[in-house]
Amino acid sequence: MSKSHANRPCISIGLLGLLISIVYLAANHRLILHVKSIPTVQIQSKSVVMKPRAYIITADCYSTRFNATKQNVERAFPNFFEVVCFLAIPLNDSRISFHSSAILFRKWASNLLAFVELWTYEIPKHCAQNELQWSFIFEDDVNFYDLSKVSLKNYISPLQEMMSHPDVHLKDGFFYLGICEPKYNNDTQMIVLKDTNNSVISKRNYGYCLHATAITAKRSRIFWGEIASYRPNANEKSLDYQLREFSMRSKSYFYTFGSNLHYPPGTGHFGVAFQDRGKFWSTVT
Repeated sequence: MSKSHANRPCISIGLLGLLISIVYLAANHRLILHVKSIPTVQIQSKSVVMKPRAYIITADCYSTRFNATKQNVERAFPNFFEVVCFLAIPLNDSRISFHSSAILFRKWASNLLAFVELWTYEIPKHCAQNELQWSFIFEDDVNFYDLSKVSLKNYISPLQEMMSHPDVHLKDGFFYLGICEPKYNNDTQMIVLKDTNNSVISKRNYGYCLHATAITAKRSRIFWGEIASYRPNANEKSLDYQLREFSMRSKSYFYTFGSNLHYPPGTGHFGVAFQDRGKFWSTVT
């Protein structure tokens, strides 16, 4: 056999190998082009905005008082709050050491303990991821100033404006939605809420009552400690007296949302929220 015939199988095998390589590379190239042509799909996650909690302090979560207050809150702030029933502290709680005949002192202690539990434990726990998150506390006798008198459908927009005001949100971390017999500090800035056509004004003050308040988690952790550091005082009575004393002595004046709104007439109630004494009696006095 000649050398040329002997080399033919080798050449054939070589050509076959080269052909297979070319086919493989071509197929691989088409695959790469195919992969590159697939459009990139971007999945955007929507951030979940938590509703602020509105705690209603009550002795019975199924009572007329609780349900009426819940309806009033939801009418004034429709679909804005997560309403939560917070049970009042029983008058026979072991932490209340007053003599059984001193029923008024027991009521004051019960009210104080409910707020302390909310401020010190419940609110910081719920708002652990955001210390500037607002929470609201209502007692179970609250109603709201007639919206038609301020030409509003609800109080949500002005409340949001109030909540985001730098002095209120970052400095104070607390404000009243309703207060009794306020004493105003006229040396401080007045907030005129724009979304109300200047019909709702907020001023710094101190006074009585805690039927409707707002507080951030940051403030709630330390608030009772601040108030208690000014005890004992001349008004060692219910918590609202003690907060009033703290405000006067420390010169810590807080805003009232709607301090120009007075209702019912002659009752000393100012703000968008008032104690509806025409419907419910006080559980603290």
